[in-house]
Amino acid sequence: MSDRAKGVTVNSWIRREFRSAGLTQYPVGPYLGAIQQQFGGVVLLCIDVSGSMCGAPLTSAVRGARQFAKEAIDAYYEVGVILWHHSIAATIEPTRDLPSVLRFLDAPVDSGGTDINDALDAAHDLLRPRGTRLDRVVAIFGDGDLGDRSRAVAKAAVMRAEDIRIITVGLGDAAAHALDEISTESNERPRTATPSTIDTEIAGVASGLRRR
Repeated sequence: MSDRAKGVTVNSWIRREFRSAGLTQYPVGPYLGAIQQQFGGVVLLCIDVSGSMCGAPLTSAVRGARQFAKEAIDAYYEVGVILWHHSIAATIEPTRDLPSVLRFLDAPVDSGGTDINDALDAAHDLLRPRGTRLDRVVAIFGDGDLGDRSRAVAKAAVMRAEDIRIITVGLGDAAAHALDEISTESNERPRTATPSTIDTEIAGVASGLRRR
């Protein structure tokens, strides 16, 4: 059952329940990978690069994406990025190599319209083989609607059933409510950015990465 269906408020996307990996050697040495598998996850950040994002909005989105990537990798998440418009502009597969992610984000180009479906399909294809042991998350930022709504809602339902979480942030109320249809969160209101808060809203999705 999804978070939304259970009526549970999800304040952030990090999985908050942690169990001992049984590996306490310090420095971790050869056990680092096992610890990361136990405590970490994989997240795909999908950033809208459609023509309407031209200029300051895209610059702000990239700034937020860079901060998001840093915090996610610090929390043992692999980070991939999908730049999307009416299709997919560019992709980097999930990695813990922060410099690679930052280089990828250096020079995105805005163009095209808005349709989330190809990005959702790509995210699903990348996350599905990773298995349920990892926390698998798709974080989506956009400034428009879903494109083919029925297709997007159907795909999101499949991903939700496979325990893949979807977090959305929209630029403005209309985009936020449109994207919220595919979110697995159950917040009182959709995550919404304004032109002046795009970067902080995107980076803020990672606010729960600090372990308790």
